[in-house]
Amino acid sequence: MAEGGPHADPPDTMAEGGPHADPQSEDNTLRNLSDSHLLKCPICLEQLRQPKSLPCRHSLCEECLSSYIVSEMSGTSDTATSFICPVCRTLTHPVDKSEAKEKWAQQFPTDNVAIEIIQLRNRTTEPRYCAPCQRKGSMTSARFWCKITQSLFCESCKVDFHDVVHVSCDIVDMRGSGNFLLKHDTSDKRCDKHKDEIAYYCEDHKSLGCSKCITVGHRKCDNVSTTEDYCEKLNSSSQLEERKTFLQQGADDMESMIKDFYRRQQNIADDKDAVLKRIDDLQERMDKRIREMKREITDDVITAYKQERENLKVSTQKCERLMVAIQNTLESSTTALQRNDHMDTIRLYQKGQTELEACKDLVKEMQMSISTVSIEHEIDSDVTSLNFGKIFVRKQQKHLPGVQTLVKPLSQCKVKEIRKMNIQCPSDQFECVARGVVYFPDGRIVVGDESNEKIKLINDAGDVVDELKLDGNPWDLCMVDNTTVAAAIERPGGIRVVTVTPSKLILSSVINTNTRYYGITYRDDEFIVTTGSEVCSVKKDGTTKTLYRYTDRVYALSHDSKDGQLFIAHNTYRTGSTAIGRLSTDNKYTDVLKFGVVKCPYGVDVDVKGNVYVCGCTSNNVVQMSGDGTNVRELITAADGITLPLAISVCGDKLVVTNNLHGQSNFIQVFQLV
Repeated sequence: MAEGGPHADPPDTMAEGGPHADPQSEDNTLRNLSDSHLLKCPICLEQLRQPKSLPCRHSLCEECLSSYIVSEMSGTSDTATSFICPVCRTLTHPVDKSEAKEKWAQQFPTDNVAIEIIQLRNRTTEPRYCAPCQRKGSMTSARFWCKITQSLFCESCKVDFHDVVHVSCDIVDMRGSGNFLLKHDTSDKRCDKHKDEIAYYCEDHKSLGCSKCITVGHRKCDNVSTTEDYCEKLNSSSQLEERKTFLQQGADDMESMIKDFYRRQQNIADDKDAVLKRIDDLQERMDKRIREMKREITDDVITAYKQERENLKVSTQKCERLMVAIQNTLESSTTALQRNDHMDTIRLYQKGQTELEACKDLVKEMQMSISTVSIEHEIDSDVTSLNFGKIFVRKQQKHLPGVQTLVKPLSQCKVKEIRKMNIQCPSDQFECVARGVVYFPDGRIVVGDESNEKIKLINDAGDVVDELKLDGNPWDLCMVDNTTVAAAIERPGGIRVVTVTPSKLILSSVINTNTRYYGITYRDDEFIVTTGSEVCSVKKDGTTKTLYRYTDRVYALSHDSKDGQLFIAHNTYRTGSTAIGRLSTDNKYTDVLKFGVVKCPYGVDVDVKGNVYVCGCTSNNVVQMSGDGTNVRELITAADGITLPLAISVCGDKLVVTNNLHGQSNFIQVFQLV
């Protein structure tokens, strides 16, 4: 038991009742009422109403929290049992998961401290009267407060009564104190169970408690100390300063991203205005029918603009909420240290840790998903065709400028398995062989099952929610956009373009049914495919162009979204032969990786940072390497449970791998880089 255990006298940190002139002084037990951000709901930005406190210590209006939960859970499974905090994005579980989601907010404890502070703040405007004058029946306004006698005096009674007896009292002139507040012993300082003063902290359980709590529940704990001792320990070990430094860095990162998001919103707004002007110029040369077409194309522009603007606004709101929370924690930490408020210091230290982890996760998410967006208008130069052209929203991966990264590079991360899913359906006649897979940012996975001639949709819970029967066997898959995939068909051949809804797969188009295709990727509005010995580009109208010919078999490929370079997997079993090659946008070929650490490569994919991932089928491994092949490491091996890996898809810091061993091919595995 640490020195100053449960039987020691608790430190004398409880404040006396009565008014006080300086809310930041050492003996003030009340939070600084001028810290209005502590009393504001992070959703409606108004003063808290019926505040509810989440486990992560963020408080929100009950009505706002309820509306947020219902909105957040809409579109999810009815069996969902958690939601994320709107400020720090911590996964939060209700007390009773069986109740309707509309009642979850009521289950969380009321933030009585916030209520008391609000009530006390509202009382600070009440008039104060001289105590001696009140006894004589006169309601004279008080000017002075004596801390020793705990009494109020007018100027006359101070001289006639107080100063005659109490010469050395600490008396306060309330007229000269702008922040004069009543001191109040809030429930925040007392144990909910025993109603005694909270004066101890258990490091083993990371919990605060009174002397009874420590004696009963933490008798066997090794690391129990007074709140004062623990705060001194944090100060002496520089942990508080380090935490403040990292929180400040996180706040700076959020501010940098917010500025960038606002700049991007302006850019796409400028794009919108430019497109609409071109449309207006074109309208002048057209008749009534053309004006009708103009309205249609304008709707497309506005729809695209609103969609992309909304996406950026959502990202901005995430960053703003977390930035404000971090800044508030920094301000409150400074105030708590100045007041020598040990309990608040510990609570804010824990709150800061939660927000720091949330900041790291959000920076990682934004770095993986952020892209430069532009709205473009393509038209036919022949205006007599009565065609207003098409609207395109082009996206290109982009590194966030000026953000000090808190996230470990993917090339240095370790890997861990987070899920294994069964993709076999009751209607399947054969064991699955998944040669192609796509991992969507929202957690959904689309798998191509060659042996059963199907494409299957798996939701973020790991359940197969739909299957689409094809007229051929899908080999490789690629993502076209966030709602579309394409499958390369080996027999009878061609490309199948499939629309992906949250719970449905819909065949939308078929291209070149007479040509066998194996590998497929989508680059610059056209498909890049392998035919076995050639790499070709295929436009949506079927127009085909050969880019490169090989002397051996090439079955899989992917491309780097930053520079467009293709990475080609050579199906080879020969020592010394090329396993992975690179084809530039001007069709110049370079060997990148030789047969060795990777044997018989099949699946290949590239992450947003340009790292290349290769499935070694007969070497039973997945290799991660740099785009030039200079840095190569085995990322996943047979020891991680993969057997004859065929296909891989990388999404952010997660990747999904398919297997081809009998008995294991019905399962796919999801890994995370940590």
